Amino acid sequence: MRTTHVKKSPRPALKGALGTAITAALGVKPEYLLLVGRWHGVTKDQERSLKRALKHVPGKLVFVITADGQGGTKRHPLYSNERKLIAEGFAKKLGRPYEIHAAADIPDSLAWTAHICDVVKSESEGATLLTPANTVLVSSNADVNKHFVKAGYKAIVPSTAGKLPIDLLQAVATRGDWRKLATAETAAVFESHKVEERIATLFSDVLLNDDGELSHGRDFAVYSEGMDASMAVKIQDICPWIVGGYIVDKGCGTGTLLIHLSNLHPRAQIVGMDLSRDLLHRSEGQHYPNHNVAVVMGNIIHKRFAEGTVSTIIFSSVMHEVYSYNGYDRDQIRLSLKNAWLELMVGGRIIIRDGVKPKNGDRLVWLRCKDAELEERFRKFAREFKGKSAKPGFAYDERVFDGVKHFRMTLHEANEFLSKKDYLANWAMEVNEEFGVWTTDEWHEELVALGYNVVHCDSYLNPWIEENRYNGHCWLLEDADGKLGAAVPFPDTTGVIVAEKVDENVGKVDENVGKKA
Repeated sequence: MRTTHVKKSPRPALKGALGTAITAALGVKPEYLLLVGRWHGVTKDQERSLKRALKHVPGKLVFVITADGQGGTKRHPLYSNERKLIAEGFAKKLGRPYEIHAAADIPDSLAWTAHICDVVKSESEGATLLTPANTVLVSSNADVNKHFVKAGYKAIVPSTAGKLPIDLLQAVATRGDWRKLATAETAAVFESHKVEERIATLFSDVLLNDDGELSHGRDFAVYSEGMDASMAVKIQDICPWIVGGYIVDKGCGTGTLLIHLSNLHPRAQIVGMDLSRDLLHRSEGQHYPNHNVAVVMGNIIHKRFAEGTVSTIIFSSVMHEVYSYNGYDRDQIRLSLKNAWLELMVGGRIIIRDGVKPKNGDRLVWLRCKDAELEERFRKFAREFKGKSAKPGFAYDERVFDGVKHFRMTLHEANEFLSKKDYLANWAMEVNEEFGVWTTDEWHEELVALGYNVVHCDSYLNPWIEENRYNGHCWLLEDADGKLGAAVPFPDTTGVIVAEKVDENVGKVDENVGKKA
């Protein structure tokens, strides 16, 4: 796409002490303010946020619209020229000099910053050369900021409060009053280019809805870092079982798994769904290798996709949340599985990767902790576990053997403590969750009862967790009539269950499953 140069009023001078302070804090008096992203000033809230961020900072506005050439897809419903018109309308409102460019995505994220600068240099015919000495980035996207800051650039981070483009798309797709969210320029482009009908068609098989958030109070930055750190293991557990075509990740979180799915299945249609607006915003900002990923809001319990259309549905670390945040009701898991069965095509699969309840979990064991701090943490856990239930906590015995304190409880209760004892940042949320809802045998029975053919059903002890969080921190021993018995191996941390829909007429699903009495 050719660069658009529009000369406006001269670059405004800094206004008063505030402008001077901002420039001093940035350490650079910018010649250019670089705005990189898929959307610029699309919603009224986004426009207000950008205006506040730019108000007291000088510099020519340099817009770079990413994902050029990927328009007309679920992830990029608008074409580059349409996004350019919206950005141009925003720039004209500010009365600032500006230029607009469009950059295609590249697979190498390490070279991405240089790629953006090269696009600007090329399209401006060498007139605009972006460097850390003359340019300040304006972006609320954490990944964009990370790459540019690493390259030496300073950044201004606008607020993401209020309605964002994903909310606008949701309103359009559900035939809501999207004009209340859109800027005048956005509405004009939508109407003149028939964008409303295009979005409705693109999302006709995905119902966006505004369900309540799942986990208010959770530190999502910490949560998402922990989830992404274990992604390599998740990929090994999940990806070999995937049937390509139409893949849905129910509970997609930050979208990290979606990146790998997009890379492994470039021709598949991939949808990530989550109930948390915060995590959806993070997944929206990811760089996907192919333009085959859409991210939508929805409750994974409910049926959201046309019956008999989905090839693979992934439930990664979410089934225990379905159980824990719905009154510890296993029927809610059954309802999720029932609706997934309806959504699957014949030969389609569900893949469940989650915590697992140890077999013979009701047997008594003794737990020893490495120090007094961990002992007190156990007592706190025993008081607060399943805090949203009618009777939180569980009973335990505390005794001293050879000068060392030990705690007696069931193996299941010990396993729940072991799996959560290190989640200190999100303790208040994690302590409500019960990771081990069913044993692998119980998972098998439940799936067969719902009409699935179970392809794989196994569990394992994560070796990294065993080495870094269990060994040397806690010990488990058999209960020998109130005394210490032989050492007990640590329970498995992870279950991987794969089931498929063999035939629509096999295993008639009970219509009452998931319905409360």
